Amino acid sequence: MSNPAVGIDVGGTTIKLGLITRDGRVCARHRVPYAASRTFDEIADSLANAVRTMEAQAGMKAASLGIAAPGHAQPGDGVMVDGTRNVPLLKDRSLAMAVSERLALPFLTLNDGSAATLGEQHYGAGRGLSRFALITLGTGVGGGIVIDGRLVTGGDGIPPELGAIVLDDQRSSRRTLEDFASASGFVAAYETAGGTSGCLAAEIFQRATAGDACASAAIDAVCRRIAHGLGILINALNLQACLVGGGIAQAGAPLVDAIVRHLPDFTWHFLLARARVALAETGDDAGILGAARSALDQPAVSLPR
Repeated sequence: MSNPAVGIDVGGTTIKLGLITRDGRVCARHRVPYAASRTFDEIADSLANAVRTMEAQAGMKAASLGIAAPGHAQPGDGVMVDGTRNVPLLKDRSLAMAVSERLALPFLTLNDGSAATLGEQHYGAGRGLSRFALITLGTGVGGGIVIDGRLVTGGDGIPPELGAIVLDDQRSSRRTLEDFASASGFVAAYETAGGTSGCLAAEIFQRATAGDACASAAIDAVCRRIAHGLGILINALNLQACLVGGGIAQAGAPLVDAIVRHLPDFTWHFLLARARVALAETGDDAGILGAARSALDQPAVSLPR
């Protein structure tokens, strides 16, 4: 069996790591806290130590390193040039290169939404599909698109920005899919519907199940916006499926059912009949799976010795 790759998924509060084989087996896993109070070098040291710990636990050496991070990194050196608002320590730095220098591993960096999409394509609900979109709902809204079996990116690997789809363009404001469907968007919809302030997005679904009419109205309003965004993608790309992942997707069927209920209002019926909405399957592991698979599949950068 060939050596596994390290998959690292950088979040605003936690960095997840996994030692992963080509068939998607997670041989070991680890978590490292991300905190702006730490230095860049402290985080790189922590990640390198975590990789060594995983290798010892699994009794296997890593062959390469893939890092999934918010925004966009320069190809080659992995320097983060966009989208680091929630991880400011990474701005204009290459975490992948820093960890690679400590471990002597070839490396690559990709967008976290792209990594999650690859995770779903190879190991989750995207298996067997040639045309699908993944939308991730959490602190922000992201995801990726696969067409004819290939991840869609622009020049230099720039990912699509699904959360930036504009759904409400008024003279006084412009609101995007992320504005409506992120965790803060669900909370705002709940408060607008008359719900109490200070509620978390996950609680809104719990309250709806318990009979809270304001919670049900908020979920319906947000899912209509999500259906609007997905309808745009289905109409433009003739997708087989739209997969829904991220932390909010843990709500399960109530989320998907509400989206499906509104989808006919935004989707050409001929294409709607050929598309479906489903929950993503790889959950919290989507990013590390996709980052590791990418590191195994693509030529990674090796530092000069």
